[in-house]
Formats: sequence, structure tokens, C-alpha cells
Amino acid sequence: MASYLVLTSPDALKSDDKARFIADKFSWIAFVLPAFWLLYRRQWIAGITVAILQGLIAFATPEPSAAGLLIELALRLLVSLEGPAFVANRLQARGWTLQAIIAADDLVTAEMIYGHAVDTEGAAEGETIWQPPVLPAAMAKPADGRAAVGLFENYGER
Repeated sequence: MASYLVLTSPDALKSDDKARFIADKFSWIAFVLPAFWLLYRRQWIAGITVAILQGLIAFATPEPSAAGLLIELALRLLVSLEGPAFVANRLQARGWTLQAIIAADDLVTAEMIYGHAVDTEGAAEGETIWQPPVLPAAMAKPADGRAAVGLFENYGER
């Protein structure tokens, strides 16, 4: 099961049809071709940096070695696991708003869950609409309301 980040463009309503769903999961294409995947996703600085690092690894270890292989594997894993978080952070820096984080099996299910959540918030007073079950205290958001996305905290904590 993957988490889907739902982002809406600046000055858009929460029920905007053009909300962007980003799957926060492992990407095989990013693992096989990390620099090209980043460049395709318009992550210019990260893509160029990864391409340079891959070139330096290839230059530093002309003969196959365990150290070169492990460094290359670590770089590929970092990009394939954190790539979607890079994209989400870039959109948030441009003013997009993170509306929800949805755990679902596929994109269609995530869109249905998000659409249902938006519909229930806009319901008329007195209407009874099915509500999802309340999460246990351990699964709830932190007290300050921020949601953590990715392997690393991006909010200045230590």
C-alpha cells in the first residue's frame, strides 16, 4: 500500500479537479535511471548532481569493486525512495498546498477517498454522511498538525 500526497495549485479550492496526486513509494524507473528520472521530473539541480556523482563513481572505480557498487546502490536507493518527496517539496516551494496524505492501493482508490473526503466536508448541515473510522491515538497527526513525508524530516527538527 502506498501513500499518495494530494497537492492543489496556488489559490485553488480543496475540491479542485486539477489536484495532483504524487505516489510516495519506491520507483523502479528512478532506481534504474536515477539522473534521467530526476531530469524528467524537472528536478534540474538534483538530476545534474546525481549525473555528476555517477560519473565520479565510475571514474573513481574503473574496475568493479564492492565500494563502488555500494555507493552506486546507495545513490540509486536514495533517488528511488526520496524522488517523490523531492517533487512534492518543489511544488510546495512554488506555492502548492498539501491537502491530504492518503494511504491507498492504487491511484483510482486514492482519488475516490479524496473525493469522498472533500464531499463530506462540503455537506449541508443536518445531512448524515458516512464518516471513516477515527484513527487510534498512535496513528494521529502530531500535535502541531504537520505531516512528515519521506525518510528525512524537512522541518528543522534534530
